[in-house]
Amino acid sequence: MSVIKPLEENEAEGQAAKIYANLRKTLGFIPNTYKAMAHKPEFLQALLGMDHAVFAEGVLDAKTKELIAIAVSAANGCQYCLSAHAALAQKAGADTKEMTEALSVAAVMSAYNSFNKAIGLDIDIKPE
Repeated sequence: MSVIKPLEENEAEGQAAKIYANLRKTLGFIPNTYKAMAHKPEFLQALLGMDHAVFAEGVLDAKTKELIAIAVSAANGCQYCLSAHAALAQKAGADTKEMTEALSVAAVMSAYNSFNKAIGLDIDIKPE
């Protein structure tokens, strides 16, 4: 249950309405996460700008970026983002085995991270 009532499309005004129009044009719908963020349209616009910059074509291909996104979403415990980015990973060509492997890496790293943070290890392995 959300603690913030989503701003429905018919309630959006000003900048929020403009953002919704762009989202509907590009995605075909308004995802619930954006409806919740739209109460502060400046924040939503800034986040969408970062999203666009990060997920734009770059050194990493779309499938790799989406596999990273599902791993991070799982590690952070966000079912919403895990589901959304699993769908986007599939659209980018990722299969069940690739997604499972990405989630396995996230699970192992979460265990290492939790243990190492808890005991405060000195760092003895560093990149060159």
